[in-house]
Amino acid sequence: MALDRPQWLADLSRGFKRHRQGRTGWTVEVMRDRLRVVSCELPPRRGEPADKPKRRAVTLSTPPGPATAAIALQECCRLFDLVTAGSWSWPDPDGVPAAGDPLRLAPAALQRLIARLQVVLVGERIGLDTWERTYRTYLQRLVEVAGQQPWREDQQLVEATLRSWKPGSRARQMAHDRFRRLWKEAGWSWPEELLVLRGNGKAAADPEGVRAFTDAEIEELRARLQRSSKLTPADLVAWDLLIVFGLRPAELHGLELTVEEELILARVQRVKRSSRGSSGARTVPAVPPPAWPADCHGLLDRWKRYGLPPGMVSSRSPGQALTQQLRRLRDQELVEVDLDQELTSYGCRHAFALRLAQHLGLHVREAAELMGHSPQVHLSTYGRRLDQPKLLARVRERVFRAP
Repeated sequence: MALDRPQWLADLSRGFKRHRQGRTGWTVEVMRDRLRVVSCELPPRRGEPADKPKRRAVTLSTPPGPATAAIALQECCRLFDLVTAGSWSWPDPDGVPAAGDPLRLAPAALQRLIARLQVVLVGERIGLDTWERTYRTYLQRLVEVAGQQPWREDQQLVEATLRSWKPGSRARQMAHDRFRRLWKEAGWSWPEELLVLRGNGKAAADPEGVRAFTDAEIEELRARLQRSSKLTPADLVAWDLLIVFGLRPAELHGLELTVEEELILARVQRVKRSSRGSSGARTVPAVPPPAWPADCHGLLDRWKRYGLPPGMVSSRSPGQALTQQLRRLRDQELVEVDLDQELTSYGCRHAFALRLAQHLGLHVREAAELMGHSPQVHLSTYGRRLDQPKLLARVRERVFRAP
């Protein structure tokens, strides 16, 4: 049998023996196309009696073969060190490895843990779309980095993954929080040293404030919508609703329009829940850009005639459909005003918020009520844009008054 042993496995065994400094009772073997370590020193599994020694086997995450022999050796040595130190235990019966398990940072183990977290969150706290957008993307990157090499410490793996995103960016902050939630689900201790990599939240905010559509960009957007051969008058209605009522894209679901004393009103039916709170149904008056006519280019009549695009209304995420439209509109020829790459459908909502303050002079509390969020959220989102002109005016006044 020894003659049939491949050379790479013999070299792996010798390297493992050198690491053990000749300590016997440990072997590495191939069983059903998987590598495993066998030893009587492995602790009993949960529920097993510990009265007599017994040969037990641990299957490695590294596949067998000459190309992976070096990685397999590192995994064997790590397992031996933990067992002899008394800090290794068998994986949790629910599929979550124990904190000392050398295999718990392997891609397969992390995938099982991610699947468990998905079961806990989706349907109870968040929807599937939210999971795909705000959890899976970040967690999958963690799995990819975990597969690049064996990782000995949590901090090393998480830090290497977080550095995939720019310092202080919103993406890095999201990734940090998602990884920490995953560690909490597993019951593993979270390295608090990683907090500095997350940033304090302020670094992720653009120093100029939110990126809103300017009036010129709004007119350019409408012109491109009307020139498009693939979009319909119903698509223009959808964008105009975002512009004049400051809606979230998802609030197009169940929307109703009415007129009271020549003022167009939108009755928003959709309820939004988030970690920052929730917003119920509300009524929002039309606040178009200053150059628009009072009837918002016949919006009510167009609403009754064309409605909204059926595909957009039936979609679980109208924002995705609007984003795709905006991406195509940016590539349209006959450009008079560039549509910045940073602009999204939310840029219409941001522009609405600025109009409420700069053109109507509404108080923060009043504007927040119309937009369906709290004054705190309103200030944290729009405070920089609203305060900067006042601040510059005060500085200019004092500079020119100085002797």
